[in-house]
Amino acid sequence: MAGRAIVDTGFLVALLNEGDSHHRWATGLLPALRGPWVTAEACVSEAVFLLEETGSVSVERLFAWLAKGLLESQHFLPEELASVQKELLGYRDRWVDFADACLVALSDQHPRLPVVSVDAADFAVYFRMRSGRKLLVPTRTRR
Repeated sequence: MAGRAIVDTGFLVALLNEGDSHHRWATGLLPALRGPWVTAEACVSEAVFLLEETGSVSVERLFAWLAKGLLESQHFLPEELASVQKELLGYRDRWVDFADACLVALSDQHPRLPVVSVDAADFAVYFRMRSGRKLLVPTRTRR
């Protein structure tokens, strides 16, 4: 199905936190995703913060994935400042989070890689003008 992929914060947190409402969806994708996965350093920062908030010991797993090269973290500044800034400022009617802007820039660098996210609404907007982008999101939200 997907092979290598760009992964966002929500997917990482859902995968590592069994209490997350998207955990089952995230673990169900694992057979279709081969690594290494690619993400933005901002997503790693967000994931660490969110996992620490839950008191989860999963932060160590995240660090292990990075150390083993199963997850590649891309740093965007200053080299990709212009593309990240363009995304941050390009949507007058919506707030764009920095990590999402980095993932969109990463997707521009790797347009054939799907983006795996729990955030269907925002990424649908970001990718509206980028033909051929694939987005893997949960089909329904469990609350």
